[in-house]
Amino acid sequence: MPNEITVAAIQITADDRDKQATVDKVLRLIDQAGERGAELTVLPEVWTGLGASADDAYRAIAETVPGPTTERLAEKAKKYGMTIVGSLYERRGNRYFNSAPVIGPDGIIGRYDKTHLFDAPDRPDIPPGYKESKKVDAGTELPVFLTPVGQVGVSVCSDLRFPEVYRELALKGAKVIVCASAFLSPRFDHWEFFLRARATENQCWVVASGQVGKDPSSDYAFVGRSMVVDPWGVITATAPDTECCMTTTIDLDYIDVVKQRYPLMDQRRPELYQTIGRAKA
Repeated sequence: MPNEITVAAIQITADDRDKQATVDKVLRLIDQAGERGAELTVLPEVWTGLGASADDAYRAIAETVPGPTTERLAEKAKKYGMTIVGSLYERRGNRYFNSAPVIGPDGIIGRYDKTHLFDAPDRPDIPPGYKESKKVDAGTELPVFLTPVGQVGVSVCSDLRFPEVYRELALKGAKVIVCASAFLSPRFDHWEFFLRARATENQCWVVASGQVGKDPSSDYAFVGRSMVVDPWGVITATAPDTECCMTTTIDLDYIDVVKQRYPLMDQRRPELYQTIGRAKA
């Protein structure tokens, strides 16, 4: 019998001017995922609010973890027997992080802090540029979490552009790597290309959820198109261009089938890759 699990990607347009309404909307979509039997549900990046309505808006949005919002997610995870992953602004003392708690039926399993922050100060298509590092500190670890659906790696948005992140998670045993994103439009070609490449080169499932539409308090617009990609690089499910809960079934045994076809990991030659792990001179 296939080792199948049902996964869900929640796709929304967050509004940091009304955090409570945004949270309530996501909880309703999680209910849809739960009613469809989802065992793993992925939320977008900073899904409680982008923090673009004011320079310090992210501070008002931020919470502790555990905190009020993660407690509500934990209630849903327990009710439906699911694991939930998505990023939000976390306040940790005087520091802030783009943090992705991993919440299972028994509570918080752990958290991943976004490691590769979106610093693009000279982008003409995002005037006057964007520096995420002005808001949050970068994480320093790439953990893999043992969840009820197996070993899950977590990435957040611009992490997707760094193949080293996904290779590290795959080498640590991740069968599914999730990507919580607010990937900016109109770069759909980058979004799809990177997701397919990361799944193919690491021979694992990738479940990616993104914000969609236009941020109500800024000019930022998002790709949306939440999707699931199999270990052979095939897109098996894609969300429409609207707020929604997308669900599909994935077969974890297919990972072994693909690895038998082409044992990439066994053919690696780490002795040749000496420059990759060095800091920039």
